[in-house]
Amino acid sequence: MYKVLVVDDEPRVRRGLTSLIPKLDSDWIVIGEAKNGYDALEAVKKEMPDLVITDIRMPHMNGLDLLSHLKEYPVHVVILSGYGYFEYAQTAVKYGAFDYLLKPLKPEDIESVLRRVKQDRQSFPAVSQTSSSRPNYSKLWKDWLLGLQEEKEPPKLLSPLFPIDISTFRIMVIEVDLIDELINEDQWGDRQLVLFAVRNIVQDVTGMRANSDSHFLFVSGAQLFFLTINEDDTRQLAKTSIEEVRRWLKISISIGISDVTDSYLELPGILQHARVALQNKWLYGCGTISDYDDLKMEDIIEVGYPNGLEMELIKAIRGGQSDQSSLVLTEFIETVKQRNVSFRLFRRFCLQLVSSVIRLTYEQKMYDLVIENLARPIDLFDKNFTLEEYVEFMEKLIESCILSMEWNKTQKQNRTIEKALSFLQANYSQDISLEDAARHVQMNPSYFSTYFKLETGSSFVESLTGLRMEKAKTLMMDSGLRLYEIAQMVGYQEVKYFSRLFKKKMGVTPVEYRQFFFRKED
Repeated sequence: MYKVLVVDDEPRVRRGLTSLIPKLDSDWIVIGEAKNGYDALEAVKKEMPDLVITDIRMPHMNGLDLLSHLKEYPVHVVILSGYGYFEYAQTAVKYGAFDYLLKPLKPEDIESVLRRVKQDRQSFPAVSQTSSSRPNYSKLWKDWLLGLQEEKEPPKLLSPLFPIDISTFRIMVIEVDLIDELINEDQWGDRQLVLFAVRNIVQDVTGMRANSDSHFLFVSGAQLFFLTINEDDTRQLAKTSIEEVRRWLKISISIGISDVTDSYLELPGILQHARVALQNKWLYGCGTISDYDDLKMEDIIEVGYPNGLEMELIKAIRGGQSDQSSLVLTEFIETVKQRNVSFRLFRRFCLQLVSSVIRLTYEQKMYDLVIENLARPIDLFDKNFTLEEYVEFMEKLIESCILSMEWNKTQKQNRTIEKALSFLQANYSQDISLEDAARHVQMNPSYFSTYFKLETGSSFVESLTGLRMEKAKTLMMDSGLRLYEIAQMVGYQEVKYFSRLFKKKMGVTPVEYRQFFFRKED
């Protein structure tokens, strides 16, 4: 039996078609009705009909918008249109509709459409035929493989695509390199056009393989996903695909290859493995082929981390040797590359080296100074950075470390903190600010603020407030002084503001503190 979904905002039209279709062709059943595109889309996801007959004019989501969404599903779409919207119906056919029917509907036209749709679906090619001529199952593949559906089992419509005999499966993920630059060129100008062209060439390549089969799965961003079945040499397939795309399109692609499985239920897992393998392009550059099997070998064969070079780098930074630090960093990178590590392991090594340098900044009490004008390390590791981006980050980090250490040393020699603390002791009763203190020690206010906190453990304001409160406690011992006089003597013109700060610092108000002090004396 063939299933049809009727979509129209007019109940009369829906009822008429629902009643008429089974009478015209007993091979067809109406599995549901929908009054707009949104309801129709949900019904398609749930029931997966063979045919959707939809009106072109509906509220919320019209027929053309619904047609656009249904391109990702293996369904035929027939558009209903009045004579006044004949051009829209023709546009719908141009963009993927199987046919259109003009209102008022004629039984013979409906019967003709049902017959032709049935014939077309009967002629869908078997799995062994070329991928390019198969119905579109992209949405089903995508929802299942990316875990966007609740069920772990693949949708029933995908089951016939898996051979009955024992097979081996691998997934290739193909990424178009520098796609944003490509679409800005006059030759392309459209992301979908680039992806479509690459897909066609790869399908031509896979179609020429004699003893294997392949499926185009779906597109996600700049990545295209392919499933290979019983492919003996996936690396060679990937290599040929890269060469042919470069030959015909002058475009670079990179390919990640998953490990092998003989169970189609494991496809969601190996898809993620293919994506992990593809990350190697960020280390080895565009046009890279990366196999997840190579990554699994890293778990068996221990690839050593260059501990000696890390120690040399830290020693050079401590010594303020900028040139030597750059040389050691370069040697570290080249050593890692020569060991042919995966991007996954490369990230781990990079993170370990960054952590060692950051640990040094904490030991030297200069982390805030070093990072102040740099991107945070977490911002780099939150993305798939390139080798060049990592080197640039490390060079800036090392330079900032060396400059901060030299600056720190200079400030210690100039007794900067001692001068700042002496300034506070001498002027706490005045209306002074951080800028005043920075000017006194001849330092930029921003640097002074960071340096002061690093050396004392408290901010400038916290230190000044603490000093003033301690002085106020001493003055409160003099019963002849009023609170407003004490507030002014420690730098506050408003007694209410002084009282609020005192309670925040001491836990009690100045009055309560004074009462407790004199009670204790008695």
